[in-house]
Amino acid sequence: MRSAWNRLELVIILALMIFSLYVIWPAEPWHYLPIRGPSGAGLHLGSFKRNAFRLGLDLQGGTLIVLQADTTGLTPDQIGKLPDTLQETLKIIDRRVNNIGVAEPEIQLQGGNRISVALPGISADDARNLVGRTAELEFKGPVIDPSTGKQQLDAQGKEVWQPLLVKGADGQVHQLTGRYLKPDSYVTTQNGLPSVAFSMTPEGAPYMGDATSQLIGKPMAIFLDTDFISSPVVQSQITDNGVITGVTVNEAQTLVAQLNAGALPIPLTVVQQTNVEATLGRNSVRNSVHAGEVGIVIVALFMILYYRLPGALAALALLAYTSTVLMVFKLIPVTLTLAGIAAFVLSVGMAVDANILIFERMREELRSGRGLNAAIEAGFSRAWPSIRDSNISTLITSVILYWFGDQFGADLVKGFALTLFIGVLVSLFSAIFVTRTFLRMLVGTGVSRHLELFGAASPRTGEVARRAVPSTPRRLPAVLNLVGNRNWYFALSALIMIPGLISLAIPPALRPGVEFTAGTTFSVRFERPPSTEAIASELSSLGFKDSRVQGAGADDFIIRTRPLSGNIDSSTIGPKQSTDLDLIVQGLESKFGPLAGSDGKVTHQPLSSATVSPLVSKQIVKYATLAVIVATVFILAWISWAFRKVSHPLRYGISAIVALLHDVIVVLGLFSIFGKLFGLEIDTIFITGLLTVIGFSVHDTIVVFDRIRENVQRSGSRNFAAVVNDSLLQTLGRSINTSMTVVLTLLALLLIGGPTIRNFVLVLLIGIISGTYSSIAIASQLLVVWQNGTFARLAERLGLPVRRERQPEGAQQPT
Repeated sequence: MRSAWNRLELVIILALMIFSLYVIWPAEPWHYLPIRGPSGAGLHLGSFKRNAFRLGLDLQGGTLIVLQADTTGLTPDQIGKLPDTLQETLKIIDRRVNNIGVAEPEIQLQGGNRISVALPGISADDARNLVGRTAELEFKGPVIDPSTGKQQLDAQGKEVWQPLLVKGADGQVHQLTGRYLKPDSYVTTQNGLPSVAFSMTPEGAPYMGDATSQLIGKPMAIFLDTDFISSPVVQSQITDNGVITGVTVNEAQTLVAQLNAGALPIPLTVVQQTNVEATLGRNSVRNSVHAGEVGIVIVALFMILYYRLPGALAALALLAYTSTVLMVFKLIPVTLTLAGIAAFVLSVGMAVDANILIFERMREELRSGRGLNAAIEAGFSRAWPSIRDSNISTLITSVILYWFGDQFGADLVKGFALTLFIGVLVSLFSAIFVTRTFLRMLVGTGVSRHLELFGAASPRTGEVARRAVPSTPRRLPAVLNLVGNRNWYFALSALIMIPGLISLAIPPALRPGVEFTAGTTFSVRFERPPSTEAIASELSSLGFKDSRVQGAGADDFIIRTRPLSGNIDSSTIGPKQSTDLDLIVQGLESKFGPLAGSDGKVTHQPLSSATVSPLVSKQIVKYATLAVIVATVFILAWISWAFRKVSHPLRYGISAIVALLHDVIVVLGLFSIFGKLFGLEIDTIFITGLLTVIGFSVHDTIVVFDRIRENVQRSGSRNFAAVVNDSLLQTLGRSINTSMTVVLTLLALLLIGGPTIRNFVLVLLIGIISGTYSSIAIASQLLVVWQNGTFARLAERLGLPVRRERQPEGAQQPT
């Protein structure tokens, strides 16, 4: 019966892999199913085109704009209806975007008063014009000077206009605006020039007729949100139809989209903007995919070399995992960002963690004399609590990361969190279902008699090796007395953290990126790259003295400066004009030659740009701090609940949090030092990496704590320090191997993935190494210190009330 069930499971797994490969296979462009009729003619019954992966703006190019509702001047009643108003605004923006034909836009509400709009293939200027404007069209007539009979001019010499007011059949006075237009405007030509044709509603046609009958031979001005568009001379009375002239082709298309979608019910302010060149995204995809391929191959080779036959089966399960995750990404679909791809590559390294836990348990069972079938079942059964508890902590971190990214429109953070969440869930399925099925298929075969293929010695030798660890740490060789060496570990941690703490105490503690200080950051590439000092000097001469210039490769430079006009200031939304960014680009090109794109061709444009308002930068700091606090509280609660069956479960949670803070301080301290020495800056993706480190640190600590919990429940009154030491030795190989697989994939990302995610990968690399160390040298050792009563003695010296624990009768004194 078991054999038949195993074969059925194998068929299901193979069918899933085939279907996954079919879904993700890049079949381009068409697939045909030909059938020949009686006459021999070919008949195509159907055809289809597989959808490609949905890529974020950082991978395919385009503009991300975050709009915030301007509630200035709204009544309390209007503010109370703000959610409904924003929903209506969302629909209008969606209609505008669809009318202009943008492929795969993403428009969504953020928090309580913001709208995020991602527009692939759209420039920053066009995006602001399309979605940021209220788009209230107004018709105005000239103000005539009675003394001259000509149109009156203001102090700047510009024509003065006044609203066109007409009296309706109801006796009320109405202003002639765009609300009387039908949603059927279209782009046409007038005397060979682009223009916009419009139609009036039945209500508005008489108003337009009355107004234009008084303006024959005079100009009628057309304004869009107070911006002058044109002032054609009225040749005859207009009632039903009219034409707007004086616009370019792009402006005409945008105006048509705005008029047909309707005016926004509330003013919006651009608070964040990011623009990415498409070729830069393609290069990032290529580099990240190569890094992922290298990471998968390295992890597979490591598993095969170390775990032998089970490692080979794990590598096969890793292929099933990879294809299944990519299939899920494509079917949902998940919008893949650069950080999301990094999360997927990282999850490949983490996916083998469950396999490592299971294989280590299997080895122990095989060495104790169990048969292969019993060792497989016992290995999975005993590894499951560690797998469950550790992965739930990572899922908690992913959910908090997603919430954090959603609060201020950080699509990179959201993409990373969603990708990691899916990767963890599929990795559980891969380890528990796929790997176990592969191993069960070996039971009863000739392979099961060769234990050396499973990395296990003969039962007798293995049993001696398993029991070679003495019951008391003090009898062990110094190198194996991990608990006895705890003071050395504490001293080493202090030696690492103190320089970082000193650096954090010296302002600025961390070198903030543009997202935390408000401003504009953009990347440029020169055909003949100058020095960073020369670029900084030129920026200073252009009036941007506080700009910072950082090299990002052989030819690329990252420039950070104050918020530039034309990128974040909503007052610049309107017809194309020369902006601060344009002036900087022109100044740099006149000094150092033309700018190039990521493909090496001259573009006269930055590779990418991002602008954040002061309001957003303050909220990012607020939500980042809140995210770390929430993650810590939830993880503490989860660990305390997961270890509720052991004595003092809160100690396990607090010890894990202390180790977590140790890792956070190590990362922050090193980045503080790097910022002062090398100009390394932090941004939202740094916070993403830091929260990921928190999840991984707890993930590794829970695995060690789970073995301590198991051994404590078995040992009864045995010396707690000895139990902890045995547990550390039993899990040491797993901790090192798991970290090794993740570190190898991160190194591939660091070396191949490109400069865009280099700082992010560096955070993960430092944090994961520190997390592996802290789970062994900090978290577990704190449990021993607590059990020994060190904290109680310290409290007594401070005069605090202490409740002494009763030692179990016959228990050995702790080491």
